Amino acid sequence: LKVGLCTVSGLSDPDMAPKAMKSAKAKAKPMKVMKAPKAKAVATRAMKSAKSVKVSPELLQKPIRVGFLIGKDTDLVEDAKYVGDASFLADLPDKYRVDPVSKEYVKNCDPGTTGFAHADVAIPWYIHKHFSEDVTVDMIFPEEINTKRLKSNLVNYVLGYDVINSIFEGAKRVKAVTKAFIDSGNVMPGYSFQDFIYIKSKYMEACMKAGIPMAPTIFCKKGKRSPAGLLREIQARGWRTFVMKQSMMAFSLGFCKLRVEDCLNDPSILKTYFEEHADCPEYVVQEAIEGFTRNWETRCFWFNGEFLYAIANKAAVSTEDGQEVIVTGDDIPAEFLENAKKIGAEALKILPQLTTPTGQPIGHVLIRTDIGCADSQVYDNNTNWDPSVKTFFLNEIEYGGTTYFIRHLKEDWVPKWAGLYVDKTKEICNQMSA
Repeated sequence: LKVGLCTVSGLSDPDMAPKAMKSAKAKAKPMKVMKAPKAKAVATRAMKSAKSVKVSPELLQKPIRVGFLIGKDTDLVEDAKYVGDASFLADLPDKYRVDPVSKEYVKNCDPGTTGFAHADVAIPWYIHKHFSEDVTVDMIFPEEINTKRLKSNLVNYVLGYDVINSIFEGAKRVKAVTKAFIDSGNVMPGYSFQDFIYIKSKYMEACMKAGIPMAPTIFCKKGKRSPAGLLREIQARGWRTFVMKQSMMAFSLGFCKLRVEDCLNDPSILKTYFEEHADCPEYVVQEAIEGFTRNWETRCFWFNGEFLYAIANKAAVSTEDGQEVIVTGDDIPAEFLENAKKIGAEALKILPQLTTPTGQPIGHVLIRTDIGCADSQVYDNNTNWDPSVKTFFLNEIEYGGTTYFIRHLKEDWVPKWAGLYVDKTKEICNQMSA
């Protein structure tokens, strides 16, 4: 058994920015994770930034100048599945479209290359076309991110590229993007909130403390971990199979499912994983939940703390034709949807308060809660889930740069997302003007 860069047998969210794709592909295994900024230093700088933000009076005038950080290549809107009217994209400059083959923006491809628009571009372009009296849209390519550009807007929403994407471009790039996010003080959500999601133990421990069901979990933090120590703890918990995930990582990179018996027989399995991913700030190790792949994983979308819609997927390994299945709307079994909404609503309560760039509290922008389902024996000594019934649990929390799945929905959500971001911008402007 070799440890490599495995992918989960479920729906992946490979929201890699088009500009970053080539550099990521060029890196040979193992994929190294760049060092994350120290949490305390990040939090202190972020708080100081919020308190010290000085806003030009011009930015508080209509039309309000708003930035949208773009960089998706897996969230198509210009697609046959999209149920809305895509005519508003007819005059979208081609430079914002992505070539489906190279995953590069058309502006970086050979002349004549055909590309397609994704959600992170379609939403702000719809705003540009329909809300120009209220908002001036500034779509920011990944390579254009810097403090000066961000500060030229009242607020900047993360719809695509963020610090996780920058990891694939090297330590210098991570430092530059992180600095721009913190120093500008007007990225939404702010960097301290992003860090709460990036370092999974932060939100996961808060959820556990709040009594939100989660898979049995061990956190292996850099400087306090060893292969032998982890295996001893896993054995003490009674696990038979387990999965390895990583904080400050995405696209299922670094994910592996392993058997305790194999790791006992061959210590090099975990040793190799630890060596290959030595720079990762934190491994999230969980008992493998058998029912996770054969049941629906339900992803709920929230804005201002209110439920918007959900999508559910069933892994390809569990379907008759070997193809992943995605369902939305009333096709999601009621039991799965209602439990996902219930758990997701509780998870929202543990999130840090979102604020305007000058510190006034506001409702959250996009949050996505992913809910799994167990229906068989869980061996963890500290967990008492009844294997004869379904147990729903929180798998992950994601924020604005996640996949919107607009093309899979039964109704057109581009205008609705546009309206939500315009209304949020007005809310922020009014709070900062008061």
